[in-house]
Amino acid sequence: MPLPVTPSYQVRLSALRSYAPEVAELAAHVAQALKPETLARAASTLESELFDYLQAVGQQQARSVTRLSVWFYLLVEGKALQHAEAAAFLAEAAKHGGPSGVAR
Repeated sequence: MPLPVTPSYQVRLSALRSYAPEVAELAAHVAQALKPETLARAASTLESELFDYLQAVGQQQARSVTRLSVWFYLLVEGKALQHAEAAAFLAEAAKHGGPSGVAR
């Protein structure tokens, strides 16, 4: 079951779309692929984390893609994302995160 589309999800997606439409599209894809029922965390926590990490990517903050990769790793370990999905999403994030988004 994907991440629920709540009013706060819609607000945060719209805000992200206003300055980083490609990253907002990525957020929607990640939310669809997530399986929150496999984790011991509330769906609201996952929603907050999703948008916090992708907002940083959209703003091209330093190491934002690297931080996102750690979060994806935890989701893969918890079986909330498949490895191939996480890899594809991370590659997409790296395209939009700017040169400082990936730590060297």
